[in-house]
Amino acid sequence: MTQAQYGLDSQDFPDIQRSADTLSLEGQKSYLRWTKFRLYFVVSAAIAGALTFGLDGDWQKQALTSLSLAFFLMAFTSEIILLGFHPEDTWYHGRAVAESVKTLAWKFSVCAEPFPRTATLQDAKRIFHQQLSDVVAESPILADYSSSGTQIVSQRMEDLRDADLTERKRVYARDRVEDQRSWYSRKAKENGSNAFKWRVALVCAEMLGALSALLSLLDVISFDMGSALAAGVAAGGAWIEVKQFDTLSNAYSLTATELALVGAAAEQVTDEESWSKYVNSAEQAISREHTMWLARRVRTRLPRRRES
Repeated sequence: MTQAQYGLDSQDFPDIQRSADTLSLEGQKSYLRWTKFRLYFVVSAAIAGALTFGLDGDWQKQALTSLSLAFFLMAFTSEIILLGFHPEDTWYHGRAVAESVKTLAWKFSVCAEPFPRTATLQDAKRIFHQQLSDVVAESPILADYSSSGTQIVSQRMEDLRDADLTERKRVYARDRVEDQRSWYSRKAKENGSNAFKWRVALVCAEMLGALSALLSLLDVISFDMGSALAAGVAAGGAWIEVKQFDTLSNAYSLTATELALVGAAAEQVTDEESWSKYVNSAEQAISREHTMWLARRVRTRLPRRRES
């Protein structure tokens, strides 16, 4: 196999990883979609209610009041769906399984503990299967992680495992450490930019609210938009809290910096023993952010009782 053929992409990881990743993305989309609906409906209800002030016609007031009621009921329905189906759990724990499997796959492929170079391929596969089973068994959600197939160890994982230390170092630095560093750096900038845009939008809404209140006091306008704008500001604040733009920007920046240092440390690796320690250290740096992300997201709950 030529050097260009070494490496791992999304199709080379165990199918469990892709199934968990797909499951997580579906849960994320569902959670964010219904959260958006709930916030939209609450703000729309406030706007409809504000428009009733200053109207003379009873039928107009009744129509807007009925519309406000409908929006509140739709917001209530969205909340019930979120409480009933918990799509955020699928998002969070699916992501945890996907990342844990990816970490194990990389350790297996580059001969890091608990899959050292000295272990036979058969023994390494046996340990790998057992650890994958443990990851799935420890997941708090019951999900089908076989939707993408049943592949466990791909041919490219075996090929990379058979490569010499120099080649494994090159591939790991390029496809794992640098790939993750670039991702975290990019996402840190995106979250920082989004945080700034939303803060500016909220400040503008607050200024409009103050202007609306002033115009109402001066009898320039006969309707109360202050309450609607206040609802919009509250909804915007709730959305910022859901997305955690500031928190993620800071955390991702720190992780990107740490991974840059991890990449530089690879030059000190000269043998299989130090290589194994290095990979485990690098994977700890990567998984630390995933662990903290999950801790920030998941609410406290009682552990699921296992059947004896």
